[in-house]
Amino acid sequence: MRDSKVKNNYFTYPDRRPPKVRDSGEIEKVLSRFSELPYEAVANICGAKILLKTNSLHVYEYWKLNWFPASESDDVDGVIYDIYGVEGYDPVILYNFRDRRFLILNCEYYGAAKSAGALGLATHLLEARGGYAIHGACVAVPNSSGYAGVIIVAPTGTGKTSQFHELIYNVRGAKVHSDDYVFVFFEPEPIAYATENWLYMRTEIAINHPTFIKLFHDLPLENVVTEKEKCAQMSDDVFKMGECYKAVLEGSRKCVFDLGCDRCYWSYANSRVMFPREMFPMLLKDSEGNLVEYPKGKDNVINECKVKYVLLLTRDDFSKPVKLLDVDEAVNILKEGKFVIRPGSGPPEKWGQYGYEPFYNPYPPEHNLKVEEEFFRSLYKAGVKFYLLNTGSYEGKKITIHQTHMYIRHIVED
Repeated sequence: MRDSKVKNNYFTYPDRRPPKVRDSGEIEKVLSRFSELPYEAVANICGAKILLKTNSLHVYEYWKLNWFPASESDDVDGVIYDIYGVEGYDPVILYNFRDRRFLILNCEYYGAAKSAGALGLATHLLEARGGYAIHGACVAVPNSSGYAGVIIVAPTGTGKTSQFHELIYNVRGAKVHSDDYVFVFFEPEPIAYATENWLYMRTEIAINHPTFIKLFHDLPLENVVTEKEKCAQMSDDVFKMGECYKAVLEGSRKCVFDLGCDRCYWSYANSRVMFPREMFPMLLKDSEGNLVEYPKGKDNVINECKVKYVLLLTRDDFSKPVKLLDVDEAVNILKEGKFVIRPGSGPPEKWGQYGYEPFYNPYPPEHNLKVEEEFFRSLYKAGVKFYLLNTGSYEGKKITIHQTHMYIRHIVED
């Protein structure tokens, strides 16, 4: 539903990914009700050609911005159907690997078509071609031998997007690659390939990096809160209360709606924006020596780079701020995939509880744990270094975004 107050904002139902269920014949049953679907587009995801067929203009428009387009002459490897308004069904994602097709039912939330849909299917297709998925952000950082690919892997709420932006913003010459998902091929060195053209980003980054407020203003938005009364951080339970709402109650900050704003980018942790990679800001000196923000530009966007570092983030009260991991430590952390469920990564009734996502990758409907473990061990054998960074607190002291950034700078710069 188009927002009546902020015209470039779209409210979806539901506002998060629905459950994934293996198809038992329902896909064909539902498709038999539709002689045609009005919107079609083919994405090229690292060589996997995936066709979208949908009756949602919103999903179609986001799909066209999100992916690299495939040539019209290319054969299609799989199909994502996204159909809403089907009576008798709750929102659900049905998948059928044999027929290489997924059906997203009664869900206009674009994250379903993008992550569990397109990237879930692409993960299955590309595994057979030697392509291995990492759910992580990637930046190419200049070093003595050219560029080092730095991949940040983290559960929701531990600072992945913030550290991704810190590298882009502060490291001169750093190139934007991906903020969410990459495929790695051994050629024979491990090369990470970007999956997305425009990025489907959480807007909450703007609370720590206010420069994004003006950058997001005219871009396509999804589920951004536009009324103070609908603030998703409000709660009578102090443990479920959002940090911004808590700060407003304590008087240490002002609510943006009280300041006259027509939207809040961090009220709901799963609100989204479609963001061109070349628009990321970076800090440079102008001709007079002043520090000025400039957009990265297309020359600082890169679609492939050699993987040199994998940084795992945690947010707890006991891990050291930074630790170099051996291969068994890294694989054990990844394989367990333990994390605290935070806003944006699960329903409100589960916030604060522990969840488990193998390899911190919630997109594939089914995991091949043996293959995934072998892949990360192969990365280690190829010379990739693994580090664990805590973005929570240690010995009673909070670890700031800037501290973690400086640890990362020391790790990756040679």
